[in-house]
Amino acid sequence: MTGNENFDDSQSKLIKHFSNGITRNLILWIISKEKIHGYGIMKKLDEFFSFDDVNCDIKNSSSKVYPILNRMESNGLIEGEWDINENNKRVKYYSITDDGLLILDNVSNILTSFSKNPSWIEFYEDMTGVEINNEKRN
Repeated sequence: MTGNENFDDSQSKLIKHFSNGITRNLILWIISKEKIHGYGIMKKLDEFFSFDDVNCDIKNSSSKVYPILNRMESNGLIEGEWDINENNKRVKYYSITDDGLLILDNVSNILTSFSKNPSWIEFYEDMTGVEINNEKRN
């Protein structure tokens, strides 16, 4: 292997770790917005991870999403209920629990803290080229 191949492998691993960490939070947030089935969650995740201008290969497959859903359900963060969808198929719809809402509240507090911390602001601005406006959105 050349040094360039190692860089590509390490870059790929870094992106994978980043996406895995944020995917769990995104799934919980998506479920908090509506009662939704696994395929619907995957389609919404695709919207988050579709980048036209970045060499980024983040795939959200059923083999990645359903184990996360199963763990979240086992941990009491979400609950699943079987129902019939618009295509007359039996699917499992997920909704968030009170414990899941507590987790999202903690994530929100952490992100709010990041947005006020000068070191995180500098990191974000350096990484994105976008200046952070510390005004709260409505």
